[in-house]
Amino acid sequence: MRVVALLARRPGLLVLHDALLADPGLEVAAVFTHGMLPRAAGGGARDEVAEFAALCRRRAVPLHVLDFPQARDIGPRLPGGPLDLLVSLSWRALVPQAVLDRFARGTVNLHRGALPAYGGAEPVRRAIEAGERRAAITAHAMTAEIDAGAILAETWYDLPPCPPADATAAHAERVKTMIEPLYAPLCRLVLAGQRLTGHPVAGHPPAGQRLAGQHLTGQA
Repeated sequence: MRVVALLARRPGLLVLHDALLADPGLEVAAVFTHGMLPRAAGGGARDEVAEFAALCRRRAVPLHVLDFPQARDIGPRLPGGPLDLLVSLSWRALVPQAVLDRFARGTVNLHRGALPAYGGAEPVRRAIEAGERRAAITAHAMTAEIDAGAILAETWYDLPPCPPADATAAHAERVKTMIEPLYAPLCRLVLAGQRLTGHPVAGHPPAGQRLAGQHLTGQA
């Protein structure tokens, strides 16, 4: 199965190393990542880009480092030939429908929030502010709308309470670090489920076949 990956941040690096490149049944045809942080995070160079480059170089996988406006349309840079699956995590641009349609077995985005309640930006912080005791990372099919596709699998974890003296945003950053090990197993779960059922991941799973991931209890 030929896969293209849109990955950024530390969790994206872990998904590439521990899920996609570790799967002998996959050919990672290309990896795309961002080179610069968003303005809200300072706008500097991303620390993990060198690690993406080294990993892709070792495995002879083409790597494209794109920021805006080029990141809005990866179509001209997609590899030739048949493509099966698109996997996305922390990709900051909506992917055009014409690009999504290139993938015969569908598309998967790993979103660090429960859907549909916590679609969009900063789902961890918003869940903490709402007083949630549990939160989720959700794997869903991609559409041309943000976080709007069918839910394919999810991993739930306990949200540690925010210490009274801490700002919510700082606590959310600690939680994001705590859950980094959960993304790759969730990706592997989706891949296994797709092979088991044979259904393209672009559609709704049949009734009763939504996959549940591991549960994490931890302290941030």
